[in-house]
Amino acid sequence: MNMEGGGDMDSLFEGMVLFNPAGQIEEPAGKEKEEENQQLNQSDDAPAAASSSSALCSQPLDENIFSDLTLVVVDPIQNDHDLLQSQSSSSHQHQRRRKRSGLRIGYGRDRDTTVDVDVDVDLDVDPSPSPPPPPPPPHIPDSLVSTVTQQPSSDVAPAVSVSATELKNESRDASHDEEETFRKIRETIHEKLSHARQLLNSASSARKDAIRSRRKAFQNANLASLKYMELENQLEQACEAEDFETAEMVSQHLSASEKDKQICTESLRQADAFIDALDLKLQHALDSHIAAEEESATLLHHYATNAVNNADSAMKKATSLHSKEIEQWFSSSEALEVKKMELEIESHFISEAHTELNNNIEHSIEDDKKEKEILCKRKSVLMDELEKLLALVKQKEKEIADNDSDLKAVEHKINNVVSGFEEIQSTIEVKYGKLQSVLAQVKLETETLSLKKDKIDNLLVQEERMGAKLREFARVSEEEAKGYREIVKLRRSLMSSILKSGEDKLRLTNNEEKLSGEVKLFQQEVSAARGSLQELSSRKSSIQQDIASFKQRIIFIDKRVPELEAEKKVATAARNFKEAARIASEAKSLCVEKENIQMGMDTATSNLQKLEEEIKGTLDKLQETEGMILLKEKELAMARYQKLLLTAATARAEKAAAQEMGDVEEANLLLAEAEAADCEAERIRSTYNFKAEDISNLRKDLISMDLVSILDKKQLEKLVVTSSI
Repeated sequence: MNMEGGGDMDSLFEGMVLFNPAGQIEEPAGKEKEEENQQLNQSDDAPAAASSSSALCSQPLDENIFSDLTLVVVDPIQNDHDLLQSQSSSSHQHQRRRKRSGLRIGYGRDRDTTVDVDVDVDLDVDPSPSPPPPPPPPHIPDSLVSTVTQQPSSDVAPAVSVSATELKNESRDASHDEEETFRKIRETIHEKLSHARQLLNSASSARKDAIRSRRKAFQNANLASLKYMELENQLEQACEAEDFETAEMVSQHLSASEKDKQICTESLRQADAFIDALDLKLQHALDSHIAAEEESATLLHHYATNAVNNADSAMKKATSLHSKEIEQWFSSSEALEVKKMELEIESHFISEAHTELNNNIEHSIEDDKKEKEILCKRKSVLMDELEKLLALVKQKEKEIADNDSDLKAVEHKINNVVSGFEEIQSTIEVKYGKLQSVLAQVKLETETLSLKKDKIDNLLVQEERMGAKLREFARVSEEEAKGYREIVKLRRSLMSSILKSGEDKLRLTNNEEKLSGEVKLFQQEVSAARGSLQELSSRKSSIQQDIASFKQRIIFIDKRVPELEAEKKVATAARNFKEAARIASEAKSLCVEKENIQMGMDTATSNLQKLEEEIKGTLDKLQETEGMILLKEKELAMARYQKLLLTAATARAEKAAAQEMGDVEEANLLLAEAEAADCEAERIRSTYNFKAEDISNLRKDLISMDLVSILDKKQLEKLVVTSSI
């Protein structure tokens, strides 16, 4: 191996000298001078080396630590002068390299003098020159091991910091608090929804009872209406048969039936008003339930937001603490790795020295072993020759004895050489064992650091789990909040449809009442007009009779006046002037009466014309009113027709709700109501010839509030789709 790595060897084994026994024999004087110079240099450099070693042992590793590391095997025939020169030059070179690399492997330096092993053995057996023994191995200083074994280990593997433990406890408490908060929020939501559900159930139950009462009132009103219609038919039949006694009795019953009909109608109206009030109450209860669901969604959303923020905060705190602990761990690990690497390097070079020592021992006794083998072979040959040459026994025995003597001398020489190295070998083995124990301690500290890192990682994992748990709570609460929001949205959309149908029903009811009132007013006007027309007809008949009597009287006067004129002429001719005066007076009075009658007849004729005009106006107004009655009755029929259709649709919606709740009896009753409403609506449609486009804006697929209040999310979505909302 070349000498280019001599500087590194010098830095690692500074103070260790390899020597050449053959060189000592040839140049003893030069060697002594060189050893003295070397000892002086070593004694001067020892404090500086020790101080630099202790100062640099704790520095971090550099990536160039092994850049100039080379093992050197010294040539045994090289003189000590060259060795000293190489040591001096390599020492200066390595000092510059150590400054450049920034790291000095911190072993203890020992400037003790090297151990010289001088073995002088004379071999007379074989005249061939034996190779000089190899130089002894370098002395391993005690400070190398003591420096390592005295390093404290408490600073390498510190315990987990108190802050990490506190953070772990805080994380556990925070997780428990968040879980408890989530549980309390759910309990609050459950209580609010339960209370809203109780109000909803109470309102729904009261509404069902009111619907049953209204159904009874409707049946009573129908019976009263049928009885009234039957009595009207009987009255018409009695009048047609001119059975006035029966007609009088039926008329009395008709009056009582009309009162019963009005009472039943008023009861039905009150039942409808009560149902409307309960519908409003049920709507308020459903609004309260929707508001509770909205509040639940808000609570869950706020909790989810806070949980995510707490998880992020805890994760940030844990990450910060983890980074701090990891930095401390990396610092400790780096110091331990530096120490471990130093020890491994020292162990490596001690092992190299041990190996080199064994190689030197093997090299020192290699020739002797070969000579021993030669002698053994020679002994075998001699033994063979002894067997073959019995005649030369004595001579061969002498040669064998000499060979045995030489063999023993060589074996003694081998034993001496081996025994000379045993002490150094044992010292190296002891120090190697100490280094191994220190390495074991470092390994234990490494395991301690690994355990600490595991604790730090476990703390981070625990924080991550807590964060994941909080995020899971947040996810669950957000999903529940989203579900509540979707349910609220669905309920509100369905409620808007229900409210719209309620508005349609209220509009139709108000329109029906308004039209019914208008029809009654028009009927009253017709009755008044008929009464007035009857009175006018009586007055017309009286005036006509007066005019007829006036005409007869005028005819009588016109006929009597000429007769009186003739009688007056006869009396005058008879010179009966008294009779003539009487007749003239009678004729004059008749003329005056005629004039008065004519004036009265003119007045009566004028009054008759006025009366006829008034009768004509009354008739026109009566016809107009009857036309308005027909129009309003048609509008009223349309309102009733639409209301009946809406009633049928509402009954079917209530039937679906009853079926959903399992009330079969109520569902059957509602179905019968729907069918009855459809039949009545069909009768009105056929009577007035209504068309489908007349009711195009009327909804047919209605929804019950009970159904909206009891269905879940999927059923509500399906209901929204089927209802085309």
